[in-house]
Amino acid sequence: MIQGQSGSRESSLEGSRGAGRSSMAEGMMSADRFWICLFTGYYLLHVVLRIATGGALGLDEAEILLDARQLEWGYGPQLPLYAWLQWAVFQITGPGLLGLSLLKNYLLLATAVTLYLIIRTRRSPLMAGLSVLSLLMLYQISWEAQRALTHSVLVNFCSVLSFAVIWSLIRKPTTRGFVMLGIVVAMGSLSKYNYAVALLAMLLATFSDPASRRSLCSPRLLFSIGIVTVMVTPPFLWLLNNPEHAFSSARKLDMSGEGSTVLVAAQGMVELALAALGFVSLLLIVVGVLWLAFRRQGSFVAADDLMRFMSRTLFWALVLMAIIVLLSGSTNVKDRWLQPFLIYAGPVLVLWLLPHTGAKGTRRFAQVSAVLAGIIALAMLHHNLAGDAKRAAPFEDLTARIMTQTSPDSVIAADNWIAGNMAYFAPGHSIYSDRDPHAPDANLRVWIAGQKIPKEIDPSRIITLTAPYRFDENEEMSLSFGPVSD
Repeated sequence: MIQGQSGSRESSLEGSRGAGRSSMAEGMMSADRFWICLFTGYYLLHVVLRIATGGALGLDEAEILLDARQLEWGYGPQLPLYAWLQWAVFQITGPGLLGLSLLKNYLLLATAVTLYLIIRTRRSPLMAGLSVLSLLMLYQISWEAQRALTHSVLVNFCSVLSFAVIWSLIRKPTTRGFVMLGIVVAMGSLSKYNYAVALLAMLLATFSDPASRRSLCSPRLLFSIGIVTVMVTPPFLWLLNNPEHAFSSARKLDMSGEGSTVLVAAQGMVELALAALGFVSLLLIVVGVLWLAFRRQGSFVAADDLMRFMSRTLFWALVLMAIIVLLSGSTNVKDRWLQPFLIYAGPVLVLWLLPHTGAKGTRRFAQVSAVLAGIIALAMLHHNLAGDAKRAAPFEDLTARIMTQTSPDSVIAADNWIAGNMAYFAPGHSIYSDRDPHAPDANLRVWIAGQKIPKEIDPSRIITLTAPYRFDENEEMSLSFGPVSD
């Protein structure tokens, strides 16, 4: 009998300790400072990981390192704002991994914090923080943004910042707010072309609701329009005057003419639906499982004006994308193009379904998010180091060997990845992308061995060099180079 009472007391103590730990964790997550520090620590970790692993540059890293060497109104098919920001960072850090990683992760952090502050206007710190954690389950944002992207990272930030300004104007229209709207819309317009879809979706979401429409129907909107016009005119004039460079990547939209118009339209709509579902699939699975398991432990929370505004923005963005697909005849829809508006799908799903799951469902969601964050960090290490990963390519060795066999005065041209890495490891030499509209005429070309030989190269004068990848002696990379024939 005494043993039974003792065991009962021990179980009670363990239960109270567990409840105490749970209460302490929930108390921490109910403070704004906790979430800001958590987001900051996460992105600082990725800066440390990128610098610690070192090695070669990825595709987008190489491209932006080349573009950010000087300020220009245009840089080919990409809009210029990211290159301008990277140039500014390089003035402090010097061109290299530190500057590249700091800018990207600052923009990712700013996106998370801005989204958190938006949601805090209507929800508790806990729900706002969990809503932002949903971004970990949108792989285009949690994984691809860290692995490869640059301009898409910027357009996501500009989209969220624009949403924040418009949401602020809806709640309290001020002259300062309209000035800020002009600035952020100009920033977005110079970040990436798909920002236009996100912005138009926000405006349609605003003007389709009578209550929010009154806030933006103001003569002060002319301030916004004027600021946008002044800020974007020079870069857009460059685009119009250099169409062969500015629109050289338009082929990414596969304007398929095969089959009937109805068949092409149906194929495009299916591609759009698959891209959108693929974008949110992991989040749908996680939140759906939690809702099925714990749906009776929480309570129904009515949608507030913020959630309705986010939902309308998502709706209009998908409608606009459907119209674009139908009008263009596109049958190739990339999920990364949907980032600046599907970023709101995470918060909408969390704010809609997670309250139904109660405290237990909320804890499980936080735990899944923590595990995902750890997996992403470990996977990034693997991506940077393993096998024939682009960041493990032996550019440092190959660049040094090429430079010893060429004149110091050579003007070298190569594709973005090769040129960016060679410029990184040989900063004192004249190395340019073969797509750079501002590059001088090259007298030496470099390319991946085995690929098509540039037509201006004499095959008899080609030299090929080979080196093993950093951490896998069985994997090798070969570069060929030769002088440009007169």
